[in-house]
Amino acid sequence: MNQKTKFSFLSIFVCVVLTGSAIGFLFITIDSKEAGIVLPILFLLFVTYFWLTEFRTRAHKIAVFKEKISKKEYFGLGKRKEYSYKEFDGYIIIQQPNKGSTSEYIFLIKGDRRIICLSEFYHVNYDRVKLEIDSKLKSLGQTEYNFKSEYREMFR
Repeated sequence: MNQKTKFSFLSIFVCVVLTGSAIGFLFITIDSKEAGIVLPILFLLFVTYFWLTEFRTRAHKIAVFKEKISKKEYFGLGKRKEYSYKEFDGYIIIQQPNKGSTSEYIFLIKGDRRIICLSEFYHVNYDRVKLEIDSKLKSLGQTEYNFKSEYREMFR
């Protein structure tokens, strides 16, 4: 059975609002004599950081097939990359704390690198796709969430 991830409306909405408000904030303050330009530039840098790191490393559109798996980064807007299951060593699970709850992330590992991410936060059909991945790859266990190591991982 083939499975494709479906993105959560909330994650896409947050992405659009953040991006739109950063650009709008910059345009509103650029001609203002009273408002400074530093805050809008910092906000735009923050949004750019998310596009270049979080959305590149975690917001993957995934398709699970019988012999292979494919991913597209940036909410499915990136280039499609396909991998054979034989290329992976397995997968790890990380519980990432959020405000008042936690979200589970699965990372498919090749060598010492995280290649594909499946996220309970970004994907509404996470459980179904997780079962497919679990049937095709071996679990390498659960890894403790550590902000510093996750931050380093985003720039690998």
